Amino acid sequence: MYAEQALAESEKRFRALVSASSDVVYRMSADFNELRQLEGHLFVAAAPAPNRNWLEEYIHPEDRDVARAAIRDAVVRKGILELECRVFLADGSIGWTHTRAVPMLDASGEITEWIGMVTNVTARKNAEHALAYQRRMYEAILTNTPDLAYVWNLEHRFIYANEGLLRTWGRTWEEAIGKNCLELGYEPWHAAMHDREIEQVVATRKPVRGEVPFNGAFGQRFYDYLLVPVIGASGEVEAVAGTTRDVTERKQLERSLIDADRRKDEFLATLAHELRNPLAPIRNAVHLLKSDTPTGDHLRVAREIIDRQVHHMVRLVDDLMDVSRITLGQVNLRNERVALRRVIEDAVEAAAPAIEAGNHRLVVDVPAAAVHLEGDGTRLSQVFQNLLDNAAKYTPSGGTITLRAELHGERIMVSVRDTGIGITPEAKARVFELFTRVHPHDCIKTSGLGIGLSLARKLIELHMGEIDVRSEGTGTGSEFIVTLPAAPALQPPKSGIDASQVRAAPDSRRRVMVVDDNRDAAESLGMLLEMENCTVSVAFDGLQALGALEAFKPDIVLLDIGMPGMDGYELARRIRATPMGSELVLVALTGWGQADDKKRAMDAGFDEHLTKPVDPDLLARVIAFGHSAAA
Repeated sequence: MYAEQALAESEKRFRALVSASSDVVYRMSADFNELRQLEGHLFVAAAPAPNRNWLEEYIHPEDRDVARAAIRDAVVRKGILELECRVFLADGSIGWTHTRAVPMLDASGEITEWIGMVTNVTARKNAEHALAYQRRMYEAILTNTPDLAYVWNLEHRFIYANEGLLRTWGRTWEEAIGKNCLELGYEPWHAAMHDREIEQVVATRKPVRGEVPFNGAFGQRFYDYLLVPVIGASGEVEAVAGTTRDVTERKQLERSLIDADRRKDEFLATLAHELRNPLAPIRNAVHLLKSDTPTGDHLRVAREIIDRQVHHMVRLVDDLMDVSRITLGQVNLRNERVALRRVIEDAVEAAAPAIEAGNHRLVVDVPAAAVHLEGDGTRLSQVFQNLLDNAAKYTPSGGTITLRAELHGERIMVSVRDTGIGITPEAKARVFELFTRVHPHDCIKTSGLGIGLSLARKLIELHMGEIDVRSEGTGTGSEFIVTLPAAPALQPPKSGIDASQVRAAPDSRRRVMVVDDNRDAAESLGMLLEMENCTVSVAFDGLQALGALEAFKPDIVLLDIGMPGMDGYELARRIRATPMGSELVLVALTGWGQADDKKRAMDAGFDEHLTKPVDPDLLARVIAFGHSAAA
């Protein structure tokens, strides 16, 4: 009786314990196929009747094979069963359970049944899966980001490094993790700097940002980095994490921009200086012309000064425009077979004033045999004139300049050597860069914008050639070598006068209308045209020109483009719309000289586009024939 009462009390205590627990207690047959008893808070779909196959009732189909294998193993071992698998929950969803079962053995050691407990671990498994997903996501980001990511422990040793950082170190994970900066090849100052920064982040709990050079597997690079504290559950700093970004290209760009800004300032200062130089004698000459009693010699000298200095200013502007056109790919070469001797003769003739002014001796050595090349003769002469001008400019008075041309197989080599002040090795590396003046503060008086050699190189490259410079340094002189492809020689052309080079007078007195809002420009051009035996009418805006058009009946109209109110394009369209418009020759006379400007003028109805200041000979040909020689 007492034993039965004790058993009842024990059963009562057991059921109270099961009721208070969120777990389920069960009994299984020895082969684990039949559920004999199930007690506790059921969280599965339904409690199967005893002696029914529980595995089919509860376990998710994809986990049943795993469960059977675990059970077979436990039965064979007669040991404890541990199993986590997916099950069907009471609310119809799929959850996770953890079961632990102990075998009950008889006196012979055989299993009689199993006593086990099942715990609902769905929340834990979902959290584990979410954490694993986040870990995979972060690892994918950290592996593929161009930034370097890493974590130090409080002993300043790396406990994480992403793939980018491992590649930068040239180390594997096993070789790197657990090491400090010094052990991974950082320079001592660099490692010490990060040690101080780690301590600062731990002490202040605030981020630290910096920029540093680093010599790694890819050479020297520049990096921007950010270090932040990793706060643990206790609220204390447990580690220091960091990201580092390669900013080498940005640093190089910054240096390039700073250099470009400096060169821009130098260029603007040089441009102002170079424009003031010719303006000063022009102003003096104008003052001389305004004198009450100028002599004939004074007038001649004033005219020569103005002509010479205006020519110099035009060349400065032309060089700037040439560089712009070439840079934008808008230069048009008039390629033909040209004689090398003719190209060089034109260059020598153009450079003669500079050579004579420097009292230099010029030696020209050109092959006696006819040598030809394919190209724009004017542009090539411009290149060699530039080289001769530079030689004259940077050679002290009385020096020697040698221009030598040689034929080497299918290549022509032309060199310009001088006995001047030479070029330092540092300057040689940038002598062909735009706006570069390799001797900006030398004792020899020089001028120029620093674009001639850059322009020369671009023109030579357009002719499929090369240009190089040689100099042993200061005081040793310089030599510029141009190499161009040769072309088969042609028979020399028949002698005769090129009509396009002759200043032609019109057959009859031409009627010319000049339209320009700049009164000085319009009136002075009108006087020049009257000297060319033209009848001239001058208007200072579009409406005035339209009003005088029918009464004056011009043959040619010279229009400025950039006029206020009605610009030259609109005026040209309106003139074309008049009864006499189709018979007139319309010429745009403007400071806008890019290829797009010329196309826009043609689209507006102009016959010709001339860029200010126009060559008087070219203007005379347009007046005579209605077009330039190039038309």
